[in-house]
Amino acid sequence: MSKTVDSLFVRRLAGLGLAVALAASTPLAGPAGRAEAETLSDVSIADMAERLLPSVVNISISQEGDGDAGDRPVPKVPEGQPFEEFFEDFFDGEGGPGSRPVSSLGSGFIIDPDGIIVTNNHVIENADTISVTLADGETLDATLLGVDDKTDLAVLKVEPDAPLPAVKFGDSRTVRIGEWVVAIGNPFGLGGSVTLGIVSARGRELDGPYDNFIQTDAAINKGNSGGPLFNMDGEVIGINTAILSPSGGSIGIGFAVPSELAENIVDQLVEFGQTRRGWIGIRVLEVSDDLAASLGSDDPSGVAVGSIIEDGPSAGGPLEEGDIILSFDGHPIESPRDLPRFVAESRIGEPADVEIVRDGERMTVQVTPQLLEEPELAESGPALTDEALPEDGVPDQPGLPVSLYGLTLGDLDDNGRALYQIDGDVEGVLITEVEPDSAGADEGLEPGMVIVEVEQDAVSTPQEVRSSIVKLISEGRRSVSLMVAAPDGALSIVSLVLE
Repeated sequence: MSKTVDSLFVRRLAGLGLAVALAASTPLAGPAGRAEAETLSDVSIADMAERLLPSVVNISISQEGDGDAGDRPVPKVPEGQPFEEFFEDFFDGEGGPGSRPVSSLGSGFIIDPDGIIVTNNHVIENADTISVTLADGETLDATLLGVDDKTDLAVLKVEPDAPLPAVKFGDSRTVRIGEWVVAIGNPFGLGGSVTLGIVSARGRELDGPYDNFIQTDAAINKGNSGGPLFNMDGEVIGINTAILSPSGGSIGIGFAVPSELAENIVDQLVEFGQTRRGWIGIRVLEVSDDLAASLGSDDPSGVAVGSIIEDGPSAGGPLEEGDIILSFDGHPIESPRDLPRFVAESRIGEPADVEIVRDGERMTVQVTPQLLEEPELAESGPALTDEALPEDGVPDQPGLPVSLYGLTLGDLDDNGRALYQIDGDVEGVLITEVEPDSAGADEGLEPGMVIVEVEQDAVSTPQEVRSSIVKLISEGRRSVSLMVAAPDGALSIVSLVLE
């Protein structure tokens, strides 16, 4: 999931237990239109918990083979951050590193009586087998229907003998800061646990391109990953995913994927087995006061169209460079991050109303999102890895990704720019994957970053990067200096050890 994060104090919660956090009661002051405010005494949390507990399940996985539990990806904390030493791996299996099989526990919840279950991707990632334990103790084998690593969601299917108790999604867009929420799960293996808290904040960003997390102080711990966050109507308004913690336990800062994002993703995973995100083929700029004035507007709201991607969905109109986009399909645009998220969630091939300001005049145009093709990894051809570097040059394979030292490199094309929201001024070679515990991962490299130079020489193709490194190895070099750009264009120098 990867946008640049300066302070990733986040622990993914796969590990021990099925966590269910129950937050209680409606807000002390209800939204406008309610006849009177409700208090905790107006709602029985016990009745609510009794009704919802059967819909929350325990998810366990096993892995066979070599390696250790740390093989699974885990967010890295940048050096020098406060509490850096406390952020140990949140993914250790019960047997500890090196033991086999690896077992991991997490939470999930039933959304369809026929056995459709939602959880986190990191709970079931790399699993050889997946089991679901129901509230009554029955254990069923589960089939993976699909995952989305950008939002850390996964959908499973079990085959029950009788219809299962299901819960439904609520509308997280109506949730207000201060409202009571409930989480239910199996923290540290303690099944059927219910916790109560409030919504502490909304719109939190961590490390993914589509992040829009709900923050809550309802207690969330190891094993809560994939468990539901309920409003006081018993509707799922979030999926518990991560916590900030210097101790490994809850300190009252947890994050949940909001239902406004999750529900659409889940529907796509059930129907297609994968996500189908839209894009409209433009690059956008933040609107400052000066930029707004230069474009004929006295309001710095929205985002400006910086450029139109050639052959993209918006090529040839109706958007033009310099347009200020105020809303997309009814959603107000407040920052450059908002537009890609709303477009990604839109319906492919269906026109959407886009409110814009052009030359000081407000108008509405229609734009039709098209399917965003994510950068593909080559399925054929020889594997180009650091374990099999040729001694006499680099084979000519233009257009194919290159893998070396834990990095998978691809061409920086329009799809890659749109997927990672890479600044239009950034040029180089796109990093599309980073293997955990690799040399690249050790240097803090992440998908979405761009290699600009190798040993002060500009590069534009994956083959150029590989060729340069092969040459350095032949000269006896043991490390290589890379200039790397973050998606926003910020540059840094890393030294990649050539082992």
